[in-house]
Amino acid sequence: MNKTILVIDDDVDILESRKIVLEHNNYKVLTATTIGVAWEMVEKQPVDLILLDVMMEKDTDGFIFAQKLKSHAKYKSIPIIMATAVNQRTKFKFDPSTDEDFLPVEKFMEKPIDPDDLIMAIQGLIK
Repeated sequence: MNKTILVIDDDVDILESRKIVLEHNNYKVLTATTIGVAWEMVEKQPVDLILLDVMMEKDTDGFIFAQKLKSHAKYKSIPIIMATAVNQRTKFKFDPSTDEDFLPVEKFMEKPIDPDDLIMAIQGLIK
């Protein structure tokens, strides 16, 4: 059975490009352009991994979604890859190993993300 990945990003072009890459690698892909829609999807069907943008309607939407998901007993085991250009815009470096409380994600990847690097990261988080 194919693993399901939920891609959350407010940029439709990024959603489509990620969807093409992931489907080419035999993943089932769900997409959401808002945090509200993403939360509804998580509640309706199981997902194996979430690929999450940080800066959406608000610059902190991704952080808020990740914190909400990881604080919920039913969903806290879903791995999150946070994909963003926040480091480029803010010059602040996030590191999941040291910023765990603020950044409750398993992997942080800077945009633009190489498709091969993305697939390797996903494979490392879901078997």
